[in-house]
Amino acid sequence: MKTNIYKILIMTGLFAFCFILIFNGNKLSAKTNIEDLQQLASSVKKADGTIIEWSLYARESVQVLNVDQYILQYPEMEWTVGEDSLIGTLNTGTYSETIQIMNNQHNNTPFISYELSGTDWDEDTGLQASETASHRMKTLFNGEPTLFSCIKGEFNHKIDEFTEQSLNTFMQSLQAKEIESITEHNFRSISAYSSLFTQTLALTEQQMNIQLGLRNSELDNGTTFVIGTPILTIEY
Repeated sequence: MKTNIYKILIMTGLFAFCFILIFNGNKLSAKTNIEDLQQLASSVKKADGTIIEWSLYARESVQVLNVDQYILQYPEMEWTVGEDSLIGTLNTGTYSETIQIMNNQHNNTPFISYELSGTDWDEDTGLQASETASHRMKTLFNGEPTLFSCIKGEFNHKIDEFTEQSLNTFMQSLQAKEIESITEHNFRSISAYSSLFTQTLALTEQQMNIQLGLRNSELDNGTTFVIGTPILTIEY
């Protein structure tokens, strides 16, 4: 049963992600920095959580695609040219960047995506990531791309202890109001809304812009979590 719930959460997140990209394009209002990611990280730290993975994903449809332009514009990246795609990667040690250019298979409209990701997170990393993301988005995108922020990590307490002692405080630090949830043995999934984050989805009767998944860690000595806005983009 627990495995089935995990699969449901993964498939729900991936479906919602694909749905948004296909139908909404860049209709969502997006910032050009990583304030949402920084807010998530700050709340995790306040709850004594450990961040083990973080990512910022941005996407925008384009009318005209000049592949050579991007290779010349970003010579520091390692480029892989495919039949229908162009992928550039750069690993600085602190974080990794990926630029992907390809056609949307559903409507044959070209799009550009950018992902900034890393493992450790501290104040210096946040500043570096903010500068990097802001520069890339100013030069890479023409308008306001759709943004997704996501963090994976661990809390010290087991899920039952965390739910009883710290979950409400954690949600309050995000100013988040629960919309719906799934609770199973050693597992919990929450969809919520917070005024701290600008992007919202109306996938149900109410708007939501936070997804949180909690489960006991593999060693059964803590709680593994994934939290994202407006939805999860890290596999859980």
